[in-house]
Amino acid sequence: MRQHRQLDPDAAAIIGEPRWFPIDLDEQTGAIRFADVGAGGPGWHDLLDVGAGNKTLLAQRCLSASAAFRFVADDSARPRINFIWHSAYCCSTAIAAALDVAGRNRSLFEPQILARVAQMRRRADRTHRGDISWLSDAVFRLLSRPRADGAAVTLKPAPASNYLVADAAAKTDGKMLFLASDCRSFLLACMRYGENRRRFVRGLFNEIRGDDETAQRWTPGAVAGLTDLEIAGLTWQLQVARFSRDLKRLGDRAASLDSRTFLSNPRETIARIWRFLELPGEASESPAIRDDVYLHRHSKYGDEPFTPEAGLAAGRDLDPEMSKELDRIVEATHALFADPRDALSLPNPLIVSDKADLK
Repeated sequence: MRQHRQLDPDAAAIIGEPRWFPIDLDEQTGAIRFADVGAGGPGWHDLLDVGAGNKTLLAQRCLSASAAFRFVADDSARPRINFIWHSAYCCSTAIAAALDVAGRNRSLFEPQILARVAQMRRRADRTHRGDISWLSDAVFRLLSRPRADGAAVTLKPAPASNYLVADAAAKTDGKMLFLASDCRSFLLACMRYGENRRRFVRGLFNEIRGDDETAQRWTPGAVAGLTDLEIAGLTWQLQVARFSRDLKRLGDRAASLDSRTFLSNPRETIARIWRFLELPGEASESPAIRDDVYLHRHSKYGDEPFTPEAGLAAGRDLDPEMSKELDRIVEATHALFADPRDALSLPNPLIVSDKADLK
């Protein structure tokens, strides 16, 4: 049976103190769950661990979402938040972590509450239950509450949260970076780390396939006969096609980046991202630039060695038959784009490079 925490009536005591971080939202009760993360705020590893269910933040309080919105909506100015929207397996964790510098920028990694809002927005839109964009507005404002050090805020939402791009464009100020890999690299990444990763990709596909009317043909019956890699190709295509539409609509506020561009020249790429996001301080303060070890360890799995060169070389020693199968899936995936150019490169590239084609 669901246990209901008592809602805290004192919104000011929670919202006025940034140490109370919004962790999740209960769709049934409408309560936002806050956790005491300390004066320094949550570390990016904390957010990833909480989202994955590997960590629980003990000191918690609850407040109704409507009460929170009434409180934060008193400030008519739109919050300034930068966003790194990503398609998964495209160096987003390494890039966002490289931008996480005390007093300069706080990178918030895949907050669970944002994924919950995206889930609720999808459901409301698909069932025509009315506009609940106020909920996105409330959560954006809660995530962007200023801290004493005056650092900027950069959100890296989970891929399922990409549904909120339009809300973010309407409710916030700041820049947006759209990060993706090429199709073959995405497929190769889906082959690593066992069944959990394949399960994640199938779950993501099931979550987003209703976002695009052109994807309605992928009924449960049609999907049942597809392999894991074919599902991965469809997942990549739906995300990149959406990114392309968003980038064309957002103009100078947004830029795209291919992960191979980052791997080819990580330090220069981080410097370019830093300037594009208009972060305070200097890009030279980034650990990716000042720390020689940073680029030689895996951003998610710290005990695993990693180099940008190894990332670029992934798949070169693949079995010939498997390589041929990947080629087949990539070709079939590219054929799904209405505009073939969208399969090869995203609009508004932050760095123009012939190595950055999404092919």
